[in-house]
Parts: sequence; C-alpha cells; structure tokens
Amino acid sequence: MKSVELLLGFCLFFSSLNPILVQAKPLTTIIAQSDRTKRIQFDRGEISTTVEDAVIRGTRDIYLLGANAPQIMTVSLTSLENNAVFNLVSPNNIILKKEVTHTNLILPANGDYKIIVGGIRGNATYNLYVEIYDVVSTQTVKTENYKIILRSNCIEGAVTCNHVSYEGINVNTGDSIQLAGKTIHTTCADGLTPCRFLGYKFVNGDYVYFVQSDGSLLVYQENELILQEEGTSQN
Repeated sequence: MKSVELLLGFCLFFSSLNPILVQAKPLTTIIAQSDRTKRIQFDRGEISTTVEDAVIRGTRDIYLLGANAPQIMTVSLTSLENNAVFNLVSPNNIILKKEVTHTNLILPANGDYKIIVGGIRGNATYNLYVEIYDVVSTQTVKTENYKIILRSNCIEGAVTCNHVSYEGINVNTGDSIQLAGKTIHTTCADGLTPCRFLGYKFVNGDYVYFVQSDGSLLVYQENELILQEEGTSQN
C-alpha cells in the first residue's frame, strides 16, 4: 500500500512540473530599421521642390541632389515637433552645414550633394524645401565694415526678383554670413503693381537685413535698428 502511495506521489509531483517543462515564451521578432536614400529631382522648368516625409528614431533620410558650382542652394527643414535637423555634405564628402534647419549658400563643387535628415528626439514628421538656381547677375556693395556680394538668377531689367543671395563679409574679422532674399519696391497707384526699386531684403531669424538702392546697409532686430552704414554699389 505504501509503495502505491509513493508511486502516486511521484506522479503528482512530475505532473505539476510538466507545464513548466513544456511551456515556452513566444519569441519577439525585432526588425532593425535602416537609413533610406532617395534622389530629389525638380519638375521640368522648376528650381525648387518640397518633400513631405517622416524619419524614424535612430535612422536617417539621405537625399541626393545634383548641382554645380557656383549655383545657389537654399534648404529649409520644418518639423511638427521641431525635432528634425539636417546635415549638408558636398560631393567630396565635406560637411558644409551640420545639424541645422535652414541654410543658403554658394555651392563649391559639381556633383551630388547629400541632405541628411535625422530626428533629435523620437520620430520626426517633416517638410524639406530645396531650391537651386543659377547666378545670372552679381553686384558688390562696400560699406565701412562690410563687403556685400549680391547674386541673383533674374535677368537685367526684371522688375522683381525673388531669388537673391546675400554674402556679407566683415572686412575686419573675416566672418561671413549667407542669406536668401528678394527685391523690394514701392507699390504703384493700383496697389498691386511694383513701382520704384528700393533695394533688397533678407531675413535671418529675428534679424532683417536691407541693402538699399543707394548701397546703404540697414540691419534690424525685432524692428529695432541695430546697424546702419552707408555704402557704394559696384556692378
């Protein structure tokens, strides 16, 4: 009788262990995300385009864009949560801009440029605006402390031009800045047609730069004039 009870006890013991022995946790499959590379191409006759997309945390979206020196490139990146930045890399793999959201610059070489978009926290939904134009005309303005080179893709005699670049060089320190802007004019009697040419306007965050038709340089910060220098224009 005792042997039967002992045998029954062993059976109950091993049956209680059986679920532990045969039960296995399901495996979790982890799919690694990778960078994406795409090529940007403008529609025929266009000099700009906007890309709408999203980048996953820990990855990058790499955009290739063919361009030539000395074309002007403008890149602007906006994101829903202000959590995306980009690097701009030249055809010879020199980082021209790092972790920025806007740039305007004269291209130094021919070939494919890389615009590398990444998130700084979490996933990032973004709009990427890219513009490239040829330099048709160049004008140099000299003030007491600055040399300003204005480049545009508008033909001589054009009433307005929305594609003007500003390269300002401090003649004392060598520091420089490049901005994108446009021409400004008075408005004719009809309230719509541009009339007398006033100069050029460039915006850099809270700062607004004006190069007037007489060559004067005015810089405002939040509507307060912080710099004014007379200048001479040289075509």
